Amino acid sequence: MEHQDLSREAEAARLKAVRRYSVLDTPPDGAFDRIARLASKLLKTPIAIISIVDEDRIWFKSRAGLEGIDEIPREPGLCASAILQKDPWVIPDASVEPVTLANPLVAGEFGLRFYAGIPLTTHDGHGLGTLCVIDKEPRDFTPEETSILQDLAAVVMDELELRRDAIDSNEALRREMYEKALLAEEVEHRVMNSLQLISSIARRKANQHEGQTATELKDIAARIGAIAQANRHIQQSLPSLAEDGDLSLFLNVLSHELFPLCPQGGIIEVTCPSILLAREKLVSIGHLVTELVLNAVKNGAKRIDLIGEKKGTRLVLSINDDGTGLPDGFDPNASRGLGMAIFQSMAKRLSADVTWGRSQAGGAQFLIKLPVATKPRSRAEAVGGLA
Repeated sequence: MEHQDLSREAEAARLKAVRRYSVLDTPPDGAFDRIARLASKLLKTPIAIISIVDEDRIWFKSRAGLEGIDEIPREPGLCASAILQKDPWVIPDASVEPVTLANPLVAGEFGLRFYAGIPLTTHDGHGLGTLCVIDKEPRDFTPEETSILQDLAAVVMDELELRRDAIDSNEALRREMYEKALLAEEVEHRVMNSLQLISSIARRKANQHEGQTATELKDIAARIGAIAQANRHIQQSLPSLAEDGDLSLFLNVLSHELFPLCPQGGIIEVTCPSILLAREKLVSIGHLVTELVLNAVKNGAKRIDLIGEKKGTRLVLSINDDGTGLPDGFDPNASRGLGMAIFQSMAKRLSADVTWGRSQAGGAQFLIKLPVATKPRSRAEAVGGLA
């Protein structure tokens, strides 16, 4: 219902402003409740209300001395008229005031007599509602009391502005994060396509050569192809970069993708509880695991154990194999190979500490420790979330 004293355009703009502040139908709020109680106490009126004037109703954001009423229709409400005023609207005795004499709140059972309202006006001049005080007895309202009510109304508007600014900031942050996620997903998609292309080129080149050159090209193709597979799994299982992924499920699927690279009769065993990690951490962990599994296979390993556990705020990954072990003086920092270069880059990205040695089976063991902020969940929850 359009208020008769506002043009269609002005009312539409006012209602748009009301929506912009996102205050309608919000739960009770201590800050506004305190202001209403303070107005009632300082001005010695039985009722004080912070109201928002909607299209066809007057909704009470806060009220003191008026229980059980959250809103009233817009037409009989005096607040709908008060928002049109530039100055405080004071009615000492509504029963003798021509403009309010026939108002149902005055002539009816409620018996309103005194009303003083200050419009809650935005910086661009739109009246959202009022801070008003009400009495069922006629009374005078001094300039000092009017000033107090104006100050309290200004506090209400300050509070509304602060909350609107917070909402706007959160929305801007949400949009920025969404745009960054879209960009990151596009970049990741292009990187995966590039990896697949490089792997394909390396395989073709390997078929054109023999001996050591062919072996090295095939090794490069296998490494890059496995990394591309890891990226594909992450993209398919986690629709958004903002989502966390389950490390246990990820390692199991990744091991399945790497299994064809193992010798006949080989096995990759995963032991890891369900641990939620940010997607970008899974990407880097996938690269680390892929590189170490390929190294183990290259060194004759038939069994590779991937073990993950969370200790406090650190994730510990242990990759053990039964291959020929690491050569004397092995140092991944000094390696010039492509695989170890990728490994070092991913470890640095994760701020991971990497140590190495001999496994119980006589092969190689790598321990990767990295800081994480995780949210553990049960296996049932993890599986249920993928259903």
